Amino acid sequence: MKKIITGTSLILSTALLGTMFVESGVATKVAHADTVETAMQTTSKKVYPKFVSGTQADQIISDYLSTANDQQLEAIQQRVKSFVQTTVQGNKTTVSISDDVMQTAMMSVIAPNTGVFQTRSGKGTTKIVWHGAAKKGNVDVYISAGMLNMAKKQGFNVLAQICLLPLGAVGGAIGMALRVGLKGALGTVFNKASGKGFAKGRVFHFKGGKYKSWSYQ
Repeated sequence: MKKIITGTSLILSTALLGTMFVESGVATKVAHADTVETAMQTTSKKVYPKFVSGTQADQIISDYLSTANDQQLEAIQQRVKSFVQTTVQGNKTTVSISDDVMQTAMMSVIAPNTGVFQTRSGKGTTKIVWHGAAKKGNVDVYISAGMLNMAKKQGFNVLAQICLLPLGAVGGAIGMALRVGLKGALGTVFNKASGKGFAKGRVFHFKGGKYKSWSYQ
């Protein structure tokens, strides 16, 4: 029997257009000794177009992630978590999100008033497939080419926080082993990748919490 649940898994715990800037001058009085000076402080506010292509949205997301703080990444993580889909079939639990849905989730936080025209022919998917109880560490981690390219640029921690954690993670020794194993495997894959980036996704296979191998999606 196959059961589909939208949202966060109940059994698992734990994306270009050049941005325009609008500058507004704010007059402030600065008191110093017997003089009063008027200084102009300039603040910048990012304004995005009403509509962008999928490729332009990817650039907006990339620019945002390159300077995002922990609070901003947490907001994206929570939004992505609300978009994931969980499927339970026998002892196999799959938690997944497509690249397009991931992009939609992130853009809803970064540029909520901007619409995205999707023109891509293929749709990548990132997912975690647990075989049996998560605490046993028997899992296949599918990472789409789009997410691999993002991780290569932004780093493993950003990938983990906004993509992998919303799909579900386990704590304790198994959780730590999975994180260390995946980070090491990704590092090897990144070092061997060409300058053009990834055209195909990867599947990273774990058994008993130990990394075993990877294959193409």
